[in-house]
Amino acid sequence: MRILIATGIFEPEGGGPATYAPKLAALLVEKGWEVKVLTYSDKERYDNDTAYPFKLIRIVRSGKVFNRIKFFFAVLNYARGCDLIYSFDWFAAGLPLAIAAKLIGKKYILRIGGDYAWEQKYLESSHPPIPLSDFYERGVYLRHGSRTLFRLIRWVLKGAAHVVFNSDIQRDLYIRFFGLTSDATSVIYNPIPRLELKDIVRTKANHEFVFWGRFNKMKNVDSLVRAFAKANISDSYTLVLIGNGPRWNIIENLVAELGIGSRVTMIRETHFPKIIERVKNCRAFIQPSWTDISPNQVYEALAIGLPTLVTKQTYLPIRDKLPSMIDPNSVDDIAAKLEMLADNARYEEFSRQFNSITFDHDWDAVLAEHISLFQKIARV
Repeated sequence: MRILIATGIFEPEGGGPATYAPKLAALLVEKGWEVKVLTYSDKERYDNDTAYPFKLIRIVRSGKVFNRIKFFFAVLNYARGCDLIYSFDWFAAGLPLAIAAKLIGKKYILRIGGDYAWEQKYLESSHPPIPLSDFYERGVYLRHGSRTLFRLIRWVLKGAAHVVFNSDIQRDLYIRFFGLTSDATSVIYNPIPRLELKDIVRTKANHEFVFWGRFNKMKNVDSLVRAFAKANISDSYTLVLIGNGPRWNIIENLVAELGIGSRVTMIRETHFPKIIERVKNCRAFIQPSWTDISPNQVYEALAIGLPTLVTKQTYLPIRDKLPSMIDPNSVDDIAAKLEMLADNARYEEFSRQFNSITFDHDWDAVLAEHISLFQKIARV
C-alpha cells in the first residue's frame, strides 16, 4: 500500500507528532509499504534527512497563509499516487490537506492528539487558562473569536474517512461537540517505548525535580516554578527545566523574580536521547499542564522507572492507576505534592505505586492497529 503521512512538526523539532510520525513511517516501510512524509519545517533539509527509509518532503515556513498554500499544492502533487492520506494535524496542515484531498478524490484519516483552538488560540491569548474540558463544557469554544475556527475544524473532521484519537475521553468529547459518530472514530493509545529505552539504566534518585517539554501556556510551567519557590523543602532540592518554547524568557524572568536562580537550571534541549539520559536519575518528573491529553513523557518516565506527578487534567488510560495527581489551578497543591516527594518515606511509597503500573501497549501493537485501520478504510 502507498500512503502519504502529513504532520505539522517533525524531527528535530520537539513534540509528539514530530517523533511519532517518523517512527510509524519507518515501521510501515519495514512491512513493505511505500511511504512519503510531508511536514512543515524551519529548514528545507537537515543532515540526517537522508537516513530515513522513506521520502521526506519539508515545506519551509514563510507565514501562515503561504504555509497553507504551499502545503495544499504539495498534497496535490504527492497524494495522487497514494492510496490513503494520514494526517497528524487537523488545521495548519489539515485544512489545506482536506481541501486538496477533496479535489483529487483521496480519502484521509486524521489523528487527534491535542486541540488547536484551545491550545493555540485560547490559551496563548490573554484569557485566563482553563482545562480543555471546560473550554467545551462552558461554551468558550464559540466565543472569543473561536466560532469560525471551530466550524473550519469541524468541516475538516467530518470530511475525514476516519478520526483516530489517543484517548477515550477526548474521543467522547469530540463526538459530543463536533458531531462525529462512533463508527467513524477509534482510539489507538500511545505506546510505552520499552525496547527503545532498554539501555537507559536508572540508579539512585537525586534531589532534582524535572520538567521537560514545550515552554508554552498549556504546559503551565509558571505554576510549577511558583510552587517550587513556595514549597517547604530543603535547599538541597533543585528544579531542572528542559526544553524550549515561546515562554522561555517569561519563565527565566519569573525564576529571577522569585529569587530561586541558584536552585533552578534551565536547559535548551529538544533532542530526546540527550534529555532522557539527563533526567534518568531525577527525583521525579513533574507534569503540571492545564490539560495534557496523552503525554508521551509519562510513558517514557514509566519505561525508565522515573516517578511522575501528573496533572489531574490528563486523559491517559492509566490515570486511575496513578498514585497521586496535581491540580494545575493550585500552586499550593503543587507545592504540597513537592513536599510529599521530598519526604523519603512518602517518596518510596509513591515510587513503588508508580512503578507497579502495567500498560502493555508497545510499538508492535500500535503498528498492527494502524495497518488494520488503513486496510479497512482503503477497501471501503
